[in-house]
Amino acid sequence: METERLILRPVSHSDINDIFKYFDSKVTKYMYPRPSKTIEEVRTIVDSMILQRESKTDYIYSILKKSTNEFIGLVGLHNLKNVTPEVGLWTKLESHGNHYGREAASRVIQYAKELGYKKLVYPVDKRNIASKKIPLFFNAKVIKEEIKKNRSGDTLDIEVYEIVL
Repeated sequence: METERLILRPVSHSDINDIFKYFDSKVTKYMYPRPSKTIEEVRTIVDSMILQRESKTDYIYSILKKSTNEFIGLVGLHNLKNVTPEVGLWTKLESHGNHYGREAASRVIQYAKELGYKKLVYPVDKRNIASKKIPLFFNAKVIKEEIKKNRSGDTLDIEVYEIVL
């Protein structure tokens, strides 16, 4: 899939080094996952993402800058067997402030609509202002709030936004 500035292609083994390098503690501060400790751990996660795609439960895409093929991050549609799948994404710190996340999310949201979904959810920690701007851009409304621990042991204060397609 493409946008004006980005290419979204299914995550693959060629992304393992970039994921290991850029999915760090600064990126995951307000996210449920934790950074991988080894490259082998990333390989296992990517293998799982590929299997999820094959079983049509989750579609995870690498975000690449169209002009240079530079790796930007990942965006995904999760829980596709549910009536209301979840949008998730992260971008590397070096690319923050360029609205790549919003652009990638917009394309994935459009794709979900093409697949026939009527609504999506987008969970985000209240303190992650940049990420909160994404569902707000799509006029999403908070439908649930929850407190939970992430895999790094930190407490997350989550707002779950509903995006109506």
